[in-house]
Amino acid sequence: MKKNILFLLIIAAFALIIASLSSYGNNAYALKYGPSSYSSYPAYYNTHRLPPPVFFKHKVFKMVVEVDSANPKVWRQTINNVRNVMATFGDNPFKYSIEIVVFGPGLKLLMKKFDKKNEPILQSLAVYGLMLRACHNTMLHFHATTESLFPFVKVVPAGVVEIVRRETQGYSFLKP
Repeated sequence: MKKNILFLLIIAAFALIIASLSSYGNNAYALKYGPSSYSSYPAYYNTHRLPPPVFFKHKVFKMVVEVDSANPKVWRQTINNVRNVMATFGDNPFKYSIEIVVFGPGLKLLMKKFDKKNEPILQSLAVYGLMLRACHNTMLHFHATTESLFPFVKVVPAGVVEIVRRETQGYSFLKP
């Protein structure tokens, strides 16, 4: 008898879950910014940029990004993430504060002799407010000098300490 009641309760729970999911499918979770039907979702979002989230209307979006890998895919993803944030907030660097902190093998991506391909991209992002920071401890390990880095990169004493410092200042942490 107890097994039958337990079985019926499990079936009822699954029925409730399925019913709630089927009613949820009619409304997309992100559609508070756009049309109200899911069928028009692709057309709207392929032609219109989403406005910044309402939460940041009167606040500065602050993000610190950690890069500790020399993998070009990680670096490309980092640049794309930063570009997406900057595109969301427009050309106004007063609406966002983004800092990329590089240490470990990732330092090679900020050095002139290893990565000339990304220099123009990073320089253009730096013009719009992106802050690039290199770890001094890693520089000592790789025998790198400030002259070997791109000119728009600033050196911090320790990359991990810089990340923690920024997090205590209210920055969100991202590691692609």
